[in-house]
Amino acid sequence: MDMNLFFRLSFIALWALFAVVRGYYGRKTKTHSTIAGAMEKLKTAIAEEDMGTGFKIITAITTAIGAAGLVLYLLSPPWWTWTSIPLGEWIQWSGIVIALVPIFFIIWVHRHLDKQWSIALELREDHKLITTGPYRYVRHPMYLGIFIYNIGLMMISLDVLVILFFAFTIWVNYRRIPREEQMLIQKFGDEYLEYIKRSGRLLPQFRRDKV
Repeated sequence: MDMNLFFRLSFIALWALFAVVRGYYGRKTKTHSTIAGAMEKLKTAIAEEDMGTGFKIITAITTAIGAAGLVLYLLSPPWWTWTSIPLGEWIQWSGIVIALVPIFFIIWVHRHLDKQWSIALELREDHKLITTGPYRYVRHPMYLGIFIYNIGLMMISLDVLVILFFAFTIWVNYRRIPREEQMLIQKFGDEYLEYIKRSGRLLPQFRRDKV
């Protein structure tokens, strides 16, 4: 099999696997149990973004270019080669591993977050502060898993426009974290502030206790 075809198929398979995982846990939240429900939540998530006019324009342009680049990468027409980055197959093989491992990590995150997960930034009436499993070490393991997964896809593709698309996606999602933390501080107050002291935002805190 042509290796370029193999890596594109791997890209599609990993993307599909991620979609299946999100779809399964989305149905468990009930608000994501239908395509219409998921789309409504997605619209809410987009509406929540604090976007100025300039940022909206940049988002629209980047999304359009990235989406077009993604389609061209997957179709791989013979006349479309200038966006390819010739860095070696070992990077693409590494990308497969880097994209696959976070999917299992995300499953772990979903199992602890359970029905409290939502595409939009929202809290349920009976919302609880989760500090078990991956949440014991980091406050936003879901974002961490998705970011690493996206980096893996970028490495598999080695395509300028695909990298642009996923890098922009990572940045947009990273911008949500401070607002999400502020929302949780308002909900849980001192309990969340104490949680901040003993956990990392995206990476565990590596520090020794003073004797």
